[in-house]
Amino acid sequence: MIRKLINRFGSLSKIKFYYQRSVQDFDKREQISKKIASKIGKENFSGSSILDKEYNNSLNSLGFIDFGKIINIEEVNNIKKKLLSLKCCDPYRPELGDFLHKDIPSAVHVANYKRSDLAKIPEIMDIANDPEILKLAQNFLGAKPTISNINCWWSMPNKDQAEQAQFFHRDVDDYKFCKLFLYLTDVTLKSGPHVYVQNSVSSNTLTKIKRYSDKEIENHFGKENVLYFTGDKGSMFMVNTYGFHKGLLPKKEERLLLQVQYSLQDIGIENYNPIEISNIKYDKYVNRLILK
Repeated sequence: MIRKLINRFGSLSKIKFYYQRSVQDFDKREQISKKIASKIGKENFSGSSILDKEYNNSLNSLGFIDFGKIINIEEVNNIKKKLLSLKCCDPYRPELGDFLHKDIPSAVHVANYKRSDLAKIPEIMDIANDPEILKLAQNFLGAKPTISNINCWWSMPNKDQAEQAQFFHRDVDDYKFCKLFLYLTDVTLKSGPHVYVQNSVSSNTLTKIKRYSDKEIENHFGKENVLYFTGDKGSMFMVNTYGFHKGLLPKKEERLLLQVQYSLQDIGIENYNPIEISNIKYDKYVNRLILK
């Protein structure tokens, strides 16, 4: 039986990934995540942090922690400058190939940078490994976190219709996970802010994996619970994206967003090729999928 499943899905990791996606009951997902966490254990993270105070960890309740403007403009501009020298691609239109930001084709809605390039930027890895951020992720997960993905992308304006993650959806990447978001451009209602439905995390309403319309979400959760995360560049927030969310389709201004994902396990559909960096100063377990 296992051999047949491996022949179908390609690996045991993929089998586990697709199985967890089939578990739709929130309480059952929590029970399984606790069992996994108990086998991992916790870490005493220490060191200086970009966070200037303690934050209430509301990832299990509201579904998010809003840090406000954390990263100064100079550092944001430094990261952005390094990104502009790198090529990106449209994951939904691979036929377009790789291109620089200045050459993004008109058909592109989102232009993603490559994880292997992002992991070579020290400023990004420093943020991803900030000890207080790791503590918040660990407190939420119940175990030492794994950085299971790093992503950064441009959301482009002036499109007629939303696509893919620009519709409401739940992420189902692991039994438990959270994501850190950092705005690298100023984000207004016109530049496609992150939209989140507070209090939707533990609900067993609308658990089918699909894209949902605004009307469906508002009918089930109330329009008052739909929050728009606008903010200056340097603004940062952490989100439990099992709760409903989307990236609003930009109207006039493009948006550049950095995302770091923390989970209990690897993401089964990802092809991990950790890049080699000498004298790694970060926790090797936390970064084992990204660095070597």
